[in-house]
Amino acid sequence: MIPGDVAREMARVLYACIKSDWTTAVLRIDHTGGGFSLQAETGSGRYLNPDMMALSDLVRPLPASVYELRLSRTGDYTFIATPDVGRMSPAWLVFDQDFRYPGHPLPGLPLPERSRPTGAPTDPAVLARVTALADEFSGLYKEIKGHAPKWEPGRTEAELAEAEERIGARLPEDLRALYRVTGWDNESGLLGRYSHDPLHRLVEQYFGGDPGSGGWQDRVLDEGVVFETPPAGRVKRLSRDDWWITFGSDHAGDYVAVDLDPAESGQSGQVLEYGRNVWGPIRYVAASITEMIEEVLRALRAGEYDDKPDSPYLVADAAFHRESAREHDQVLTETTDLGDVADPGLVQELYLNDPGSVDLAVLNPLSSLRHLRVNRADSVVTNLAGFPVLEAASIEASKVDLTGLAGHPALWSLSLAKVTHPIDFGPLTELPALTRLNLAGLDVPDLERVGELTSLRVLTLDDGQVRRLLDAGVTLPSLAAIEITGGAPIAEIVRLRRKLRPDGPAPEVVEASGRLTAP
Repeated sequence: MIPGDVAREMARVLYACIKSDWTTAVLRIDHTGGGFSLQAETGSGRYLNPDMMALSDLVRPLPASVYELRLSRTGDYTFIATPDVGRMSPAWLVFDQDFRYPGHPLPGLPLPERSRPTGAPTDPAVLARVTALADEFSGLYKEIKGHAPKWEPGRTEAELAEAEERIGARLPEDLRALYRVTGWDNESGLLGRYSHDPLHRLVEQYFGGDPGSGGWQDRVLDEGVVFETPPAGRVKRLSRDDWWITFGSDHAGDYVAVDLDPAESGQSGQVLEYGRNVWGPIRYVAASITEMIEEVLRALRAGEYDDKPDSPYLVADAAFHRESAREHDQVLTETTDLGDVADPGLVQELYLNDPGSVDLAVLNPLSSLRHLRVNRADSVVTNLAGFPVLEAASIEASKVDLTGLAGHPALWSLSLAKVTHPIDFGPLTELPALTRLNLAGLDVPDLERVGELTSLRVLTLDDGQVRRLLDAGVTLPSLAAIEITGGAPIAEIVRLRRKLRPDGPAPEVVEASGRLTAP
């Protein structure tokens, strides 16, 4: 379907959903290639509900792009599409696709020497130990269930070596031993609620996207603070790692991986968990697969298990299923009293809601705080000396004293909102790690000084602030991305992109216009 046909049909769908008086309307669609989201409203801001199925039929065959259609009551419409604007309302212009926030590495992390493929057979002592443990589990399983677990035959040393050659790393000895014992345990409970995948699936998952595992909030649009996994010091504080190798799951959205690249206090081969039920930092499960099987056997011997007759699972009440304290986030509403916080030293993220007037020094016991969100405050004094590892602060307040920000060594993300007085830009120039800054909608008399922020890579401004910088000759060539609020038309965003990157490639734009013959 040619762009003119697409535009005309979008206009018809939009026109059909408007039921009351109106003058203009706009439809914006963000088509990612895997799905799409939309926003439709009249010129007065009243939200509309166009026919989603009709729009889906139009959009699905089209290339990934942002689409905008503007329609007047007369039936006249304009249509524009461009893949060079990432999302709308707000709009994102991304200039460096490889940019990542701290703790979000690109693929290419070095493999520790100890995990390089050697082609050597599995360590005989480890193989003997895992075989003995599996035999004991099989015996207990048969006593309880009345039949042996349904395990597939084990894999050969040659098959293991071939898989390792493909992923470029040697698997932990006890994972190799587990595959020698059984290629797949068909949810018997040998690893508690988890089951290891067939070997070919391990390899496929490793290359299912970026090599390795993880990838939490890696986009420039995301907030991106990576939290510490407890117990501290065992797992590297990263969103992803080439050498976290997923080997199994609970078949319910959570996955387990062996870690070949541990932190200083960790152990190569330690087991980690990530997935839909693991919010915040990746979870530490156990020091090894051997330790997991040993804990399963302890629980079975003690009669601590759940036996569902209609299920092959024999789920042991293993200690590794019970998470240790993970109070990485806390919410305080209309108070700054930390009395109900069980262990302030564990808190890495705080939502401080409706606190009135607050001096942030009152929160100093939260010494591990990495992300602070202050919502709907009257006034905030930003004394941050007590938060040495704080990386991100989002402050929504009528009044804010930024003096206490100056010189903070770790703060790389700052967002200010709803401030009713002019912003003092001076403290911002004294943040050596400041990478991301949001000043949209605020009165910033010295906004042109944003060019002094040498570490700044991501900036959020409203469309008027962007025009002001461009009129002043500030082009910010070091930016990896800019977020533009204010709802400016795509055509205006495209023009701003051309001004921000006059020497860059011209934006790819498709435009059309027309009039509905029978609106």
